Amino acid sequence: MKLLYTVILAIALMVLLRGANYFLTLATRKKKIREYTLRVFPWIEVALWASYVFWVIHYWFYDSASYAVLSSTVAIVFILLVSWYVLRDILAGAVLRSDHSLETGLQIKTDILSGTISYLGFLSMEITTPEGERITVPYSRFNGQSITKKAAKGQGRNQSFKIVIPQHHGALNIEKRLKQKILELPWVIAEGEIKINMKTQEENYVTEISFYSIKEEMLNQTEEIIRKYVSETFKSVKGK
Repeated sequence: MKLLYTVILAIALMVLLRGANYFLTLATRKKKIREYTLRVFPWIEVALWASYVFWVIHYWFYDSASYAVLSSTVAIVFILLVSWYVLRDILAGAVLRSDHSLETGLQIKTDILSGTISYLGFLSMEITTPEGERITVPYSRFNGQSITKKAAKGQGRNQSFKIVIPQHHGALNIEKRLKQKILELPWVIAEGEIKINMKTQEENYVTEISFYSIKEEMLNQTEEIIRKYVSETFKSVKGK
């Protein structure tokens, strides 16, 4: 009899959730309300199924000596699963947005897809592809992938500054290394043109570096980073 009640309740819960999802979709005609419902309802389903599992444990093992251990074990496993699923995307998203200065309207290209960022959430990113498709991707999917940034039309900021570098390091070597270092900076638009113009002045090159940045206020930080890189990489005296 217990088995029959358990199966009947599981079927009833499944039918109830299916029906609720269908009628909520029909009832929410406004787009924003429908999107909110579609985001929240799956978590309601998870909560109800979790409650069902704990009810089953209580129903079958309430009089058993192992009831407390079993219910505690299931609760811990459930918490660990939810934490792993949620926290991995929250942490991956924080690292990704911080390292690459991501914002809505930015065009990106990754190993799995390319398009324009239309939404940045806590757990996922929504990307609109050139074909008009809107794809939601969990942040954890981007782990270990290269991300190329390209500003949407009108967003790129052309910036430049000058720096003095000794000639004996060679013009081609200087240009190559400077471009590599500039491209490592997350706010620099990789598909924007990077220009390295060098003019001779005594034993040095007066080097003007031009690049496109997502944010105009990053110029000072860029110059500081490059000056430090130059002082460490291109020594003033040959051989030192």
